Amino acid sequence: MKVDYHVALDPARHELRVELRLEDLAPGTLALATPTWVPGDYDFQTFGRDLFDVRARQPGCGAVRLRRDGWSGYTFEHGADAVTVTYRAAAASVDFSEECGVLGDRNGVLLGTRYLRVRGHAGPCRVHYEVPAGWRIHHAAGARQVGECSWEYDGYEQLLDTPVAFGMFDLITRQVRGTAFHHVFLTRGVGYEGGVEGFVTRLCKIAETYHDMFGAFPFENYTYVLSLNPNDSWGLEHLSGTMVGLDPATFYDDDQYKVSVRVCAHELFHAWNVRRLRPLPLGRLDLEQGCFSDGLWVAEGFTRYYEFLSCTRTGIYTAGQFFSVVANYYAHLVALPAYDRVSPADASAATYLNHDKYPGRANSAIDYYDAGMVIAFELDAILRREAPGLSLDRVFAAFYHAYVGLGQGYTVAQLCAFADERLPGLGQRLERKAMEPAGLDLPNCLRRLGFEVGEAALPYVGLIVQNDTGPAIYSVLDTSPAGESGLAAEDVIVSVNGSPYSLEALSWAAAHEKAVVLDVLRGNQARTCTIIPGTRTALTGLAWTGSTEQADLIAQWLGCPFAPAPSQIFPLDFYENFHGIETVI
Repeated sequence: MKVDYHVALDPARHELRVELRLEDLAPGTLALATPTWVPGDYDFQTFGRDLFDVRARQPGCGAVRLRRDGWSGYTFEHGADAVTVTYRAAAASVDFSEECGVLGDRNGVLLGTRYLRVRGHAGPCRVHYEVPAGWRIHHAAGARQVGECSWEYDGYEQLLDTPVAFGMFDLITRQVRGTAFHHVFLTRGVGYEGGVEGFVTRLCKIAETYHDMFGAFPFENYTYVLSLNPNDSWGLEHLSGTMVGLDPATFYDDDQYKVSVRVCAHELFHAWNVRRLRPLPLGRLDLEQGCFSDGLWVAEGFTRYYEFLSCTRTGIYTAGQFFSVVANYYAHLVALPAYDRVSPADASAATYLNHDKYPGRANSAIDYYDAGMVIAFELDAILRREAPGLSLDRVFAAFYHAYVGLGQGYTVAQLCAFADERLPGLGQRLERKAMEPAGLDLPNCLRRLGFEVGEAALPYVGLIVQNDTGPAIYSVLDTSPAGESGLAAEDVIVSVNGSPYSLEALSWAAAHEKAVVLDVLRGNQARTCTIIPGTRTALTGLAWTGSTEQADLIAQWLGCPFAPAPSQIFPLDFYENFHGIETVI
């Protein structure tokens, strides 16, 4: 079957006009569909809603009647060896811009998500782009250019995985270890002119650390598609590029600058981990029914670990900040009732349920990104302490080269077996951490590295408030004092012990009062609930008690100076999570 797309951009209407030409067909029924999800997003979405005016015709026979087939597709009968399908697609959706791209009046970025595909067809396809006069095109690597505005893709999956930028944009290209890295800025922000070159330099340093870890880049060249429009809250990896929405404050706020570098570091690591090295069954994508993997704690969690580690190795973060962030990821996990109920593997397999946060999740779901990050840290520490000359860098890179492109993907059992070959017994420990609830051992891991771990009983009531500010309650921990009070997720707190609600008042009362009386609204129904505060054990700080040899090991690990004084305190005051911070009160 020959599959050709002609995609005309209409910026004034923020629409696409798509013509799909199919040739060399056998007479019968043909089924077309958009995806219902895209890898890296793990949400079933109504992408087909943006398609309209869908028509089909065959040579000499005129129009062919189309029938809806489910929520994402169409079927029709045909008797010729060629069919042309035409339709229009709205392309301005902010909600779908990460998965589908977006078309504005000055520029845009497109993916294949809005292009109807032939169900069951795995062969190549071509796309010809018709763009307004004066518009440029920047196409990410992978496809073969077969004309001035035409590319051929190995299949629909590659088309879906390749962002293409159009229109007016800034392009900065640098060479990293002999490979071109393209930085496409669709928009600018305050401080862009003075800060962009330094920002690009930072990203190139990150790329160097990954090249040195894996020994090579897995792509011909790489493209960052970047936007400083606050509507573009992107962060999605692709085969040879990524789309990242940077905060508008990136070039004038130092903290936000570091976050933006780190998000880019995360997405670049995915070029190895999940775009090419894939857990079962992501090696064979089902774009309508979904792919349910128990290995996303590796795909996302190890990637999160390396986003922070690479930023530490390149001077974005200090050694103290690195240990603080790891400790806080652990502390926020173990504070949740779900930590004792849900394994990282189970959280991965349930990603279509928990990828988007929801009220009440503290009792039923953990974030496999967070758990996988702590597992990666613990593995790295074990390897560096118990197997001199080994590290997670070396072991994971070797695993990548052994299993990249393997059929439908690697299994957790294969990863554990591979780890066991490098260090006997490590596979069993890894399996315990990944496949069973409450398997993390970070405090003891830190002690073995040379830290004294401060732990204390802290007063608490067991609430998480919406957006860490309230007044809406996000979760009521069902094992906590609040869990016995009658409060429910999504209740709105009106007053605390008779005074108007504030986060500060709630936190103070939880720490100092014998009883916390909350007046809440549940819809339009008033409730009064009383909580008797309790205590929970939490990490409070780290102090250095290690040897010079232990300090040298950490310095080599983090790629930065590390020579703390005896009893030097490392406060746990740094924590960042772009999935949001949820503080247990």
